[in-house]
Amino acid sequence: MNELYDFELEKYHFDRNKLFKRLLQIANTKNTISLIEQKTISKGTFLVKENENVTGFYFILEGKIKVFNTGAQNKTQILKLASKGDIVGLSGFNSSYYWSSAIAEQNVEAYFITPKNLEILLGLYNDFALLLIKALAFKARNYEIRQKHLSLFPATERIIDSLLLIASKFGIKTSNGIFVEHCTSRKDISSFASVSEANTIRTLRKLKEKEYITVASKLIIITNKEALINQLRKYCCPRANSHFFFDKS
Repeated sequence: MNELYDFELEKYHFDRNKLFKRLLQIANTKNTISLIEQKTISKGTFLVKENENVTGFYFILEGKIKVFNTGAQNKTQILKLASKGDIVGLSGFNSSYYWSSAIAEQNVEAYFITPKNLEILLGLYNDFALLLIKALAFKARNYEIRQKHLSLFPATERIIDSLLLIASKFGIKTSNGIFVEHCTSRKDISSFASVSEANTIRTLRKLKEKEYITVASKLIIITNKEALINQLRKYCCPRANSHFFFDKS
C-alpha cells in the first residue's frame, strides 16, 4: 500500500526519465565520456556483493535484479527489486564496502560509474545532481511508507503485498492477467515478506482457491489484482493505493 497520489508518481517517473536522459547525454559528451562505462551483466552474475569493497554503482538501462543481504543464521533477506531506471549499489557511496548484494535475474545493461567519477559528475553537472537527489528522496519516502504499512499487516497480507510488489517490478501485463516468473519461488516470496516458507505455500494455495491467482511451478499469474488490493486496504488508510500502481525498490 502507498499513500502517494497519482500525480506524484507521474512526476517521479518524469524526473527519473530526465535523470537517465541526462546521464545518456553526459555519457556521450566528449569531456565526460571516459567517466562512464556501459556494461553487460549476464543472468546469474553478481553486480555487487555484500561486505566487498565498493568499486562503483550501476544505473540500470535494461534487465531485472534482486537485491538482498544475509541475516541471522545466514538466512537471505530480499531488500528490494531493481529494473530499468533504478540504481544499484549506491548505498555504498561514501563507504568502503557494499551493504547488500545484487544479482542479475536476467541479462542486464547498465552504466557503471566509480565513486570518484560520480563525485566529478555531481560537481560538474548541478542539474544531474538535483535529479539524482529527487530520485533518491522519492525512494527513501517510498521505503518508509512501505515499512509503516508492513508493520500493520498480518502474515497473509505481507505475502500479498510482496506478491504485488514483485508483479509491479517484474510482471508482464496480458489479457489473461499479470504474468510473473522472476522471484516467485516460495523461498523468495517468504524472504521478501519476512514470513515462513510454509506460510507462503499455504497463502498461495488459498489465493489460488479463491481464483485470485493461478500457479504453474515458478510462474504466477495474478488474475484478480483488485481483490488482492482490497484485502490490503482493510489494514491501511482508506485513501491508500496499492503497491502495484507504483514503482517500488
